[in-house]
Amino acid sequence: MNHLHKVTTLCALTLALCLTLTACGGGGPKQEAAGSAEEAAVHFLTNLQNGEFDQAKTYLDKENPLLAVFPAAEGEAAPELDAVYRQFREKMSGLTFRVADEGAVGNSMVYITAAQYDFRSAINEAMLAAMETQCREGGTAFADYAGWMSQGIAGAAMGEEETVRAMATDKNGGYIIDHRGYTDHDFMNLFTGGFYDYADFQMAVCTSSMDGVEHTYYLAALGDQVIACVEEVSEPNESGELDDETINGLNEFYTQTAQQIPGFYMGVSKDGDRAVTHMGIDFQTADQNALVNSGMVSGDYRGNMADGWLSLSATISEFEKSGMTSSVTPVYKAEK
Repeated sequence: MNHLHKVTTLCALTLALCLTLTACGGGGPKQEAAGSAEEAAVHFLTNLQNGEFDQAKTYLDKENPLLAVFPAAEGEAAPELDAVYRQFREKMSGLTFRVADEGAVGNSMVYITAAQYDFRSAINEAMLAAMETQCREGGTAFADYAGWMSQGIAGAAMGEEETVRAMATDKNGGYIIDHRGYTDHDFMNLFTGGFYDYADFQMAVCTSSMDGVEHTYYLAALGDQVIACVEEVSEPNESGELDDETINGLNEFYTQTAQQIPGFYMGVSKDGDRAVTHMGIDFQTADQNALVNSGMVSGDYRGNMADGWLSLSATISEFEKSGMTSSVTPVYKAEK
């Protein structure tokens, strides 16, 4: 049975992604026999470290988005990101870890201390750099999400060592690893260097055209949570008033303006005989009032990602009601 990642409207209290690790049944790879929770955790992490992803997948729940990252067949899950996933899997060997049950309560809890490349920070920095480039120079640097994700992975530095607790319970001949009865987001992101957050990344492109004016929105989201957006308005430059000198002057002004508004990027560029204005927003740092004043969100938006977030599905729905067309990629498929 194919499982599709669906873009759904979520509330802040249910932001945690489904991370429960369970054994996979049927034929194919099996978990290595383990006599304790500690040993099972070591086996799982060793599989990841050695690139033995068929074995590692036996610990993953069928809904876990990492199943799109660890497929055996290339292009099986998300062709747009297949090269990125291969690059990430190759660097998984940087994982270092040790597992202990000292001081644990009962026989199922283990303490995992690990370090991995800090993919999350590096990918985010690459995304923001791409946003700034597209806003100032035009082009598709931000829209090319596979490009900036790849740059982030390539440039990631080793992260700091951290320790998390996890439960490894033997059920039906295979271990389930979680965190005291609920999914452990920190655990998953620790051994993936934060890449787990990008396992259900999607980019929505919403467009409309009226009276020669074209509007385009590029919305980058982790699941349903919009983390960044670039809005572009393309208009005819028939009079030719927007020459290179004018563009440089406007971009200098926009740069100075954006510096006063955290999380905002602005610019103007030429595309043939058209003038394109760009506005980028980093929803992770943008101020609530600035978001409302920009017109990107309504007045009841509750602030940055610490308090709430802009829903991708709700935003697309509102855009489509206004007559815009939209597309979302990649479309994920889990293994059969």
